[in-house]
Amino acid sequence: MLHYSCDLCKRPIDPHADVRHVVKIEVFEAVEDEGDALCCNPETGREEADHLEEMQGLLESIDDRDLEREGMFGEGTHAFRYDLCDACRSRFLKNPLGVKPGKKLDFSQN
Repeated sequence: MLHYSCDLCKRPIDPHADVRHVVKIEVFEAVEDEGDALCCNPETGREEADHLEEMQGLLESIDDRDLEREGMFGEGTHAFRYDLCDACRSRFLKNPLGVKPGKKLDFSQN
């Protein structure tokens, strides 16, 4: 039988009585694509280039070993998985990065 515990508060989670929440975080390098905007012909409203054929050709010319060697799927990508109880899920959603709030200033009613 599998036993679960909350990764934040370390409390055991009973799968029959408690709700278990799974948090998945993936960290990877952002790659800016110069072609993010669609290149459309304003008269016809259609794309001028066939991007599916370009992608197919690119995928056929690259194998996974080349991508790992270039670091695209290597050291820069990390995935994390955490189990949370219901109370810790609520706290996580309020502050997912765990940033401490700044000092709150109290001004007078002048």
